[in-house]
Amino acid sequence: MAITVTTPAGSTLPGIDVTVTGMTDRNGTTNDSGQLNFPGLQIGNYRLRFSGDGVITLERDVTVVRGQVLQVDVALNAAPKPPPPPPAPAPAPVVAAPPKTVAGPTGQPQSMSIVELLEKDFVGRNPRRESLLSCSGTTRTTMLQVNDPLPERMYADADVVYYVLGGEGTMRLNGKDSRIATNGFLSVPRGASHSFERRGNRPLVLLVVLGGEPCESAK
Repeated sequence: MAITVTTPAGSTLPGIDVTVTGMTDRNGTTNDSGQLNFPGLQIGNYRLRFSGDGVITLERDVTVVRGQVLQVDVALNAAPKPPPPPPAPAPAPVVAAPPKTVAGPTGQPQSMSIVELLEKDFVGRNPRRESLLSCSGTTRTTMLQVNDPLPERMYADADVVYYVLGGEGTMRLNGKDSRIATNGFLSVPRGASHSFERRGNRPLVLLVVLGGEPCESAK
């Protein structure tokens, strides 16, 4: 079998890998003249496969007969150029860091009796009373006594927790009511609207810890 590999225009193609499968398996590579010979093949049918860089792989079926040199002339088409690489992704936008929370002045250590403070600042018949316990940095702690319903409040930049020191009442959080009683704990994230209403004859007494807003004055 004598093989010649060229381009469609007739230029020879060196370096083309040729694989022969059939009665006798062979393989080789075309020389500088685009030629390759396979002597001594048995008579029979064969499949030839031509492949290489920059060309489209081709397969062809041939038959070797007795007493003849089979001339195989093959023209291989150039492989299409690969598509250009995708453009580089645009750099991620620079996200400015959120502004740091401005802290208020640093307060002093505090130690006190809530019972004594409640006796001293008892709300009596007043609608409500709020007593400042401590204020430092971004944390403010107060004692809140409620007789009349407390208007709805919402903190945009601060979280608040409530601990029920005494009495019973109702808390409305984002429009939903729930009963609260002594020793109850309540956590309200920033942006949540809420209000309180006393139940029974005793004032509703709450320990309030507000975190996230700078204290207006240290204590």
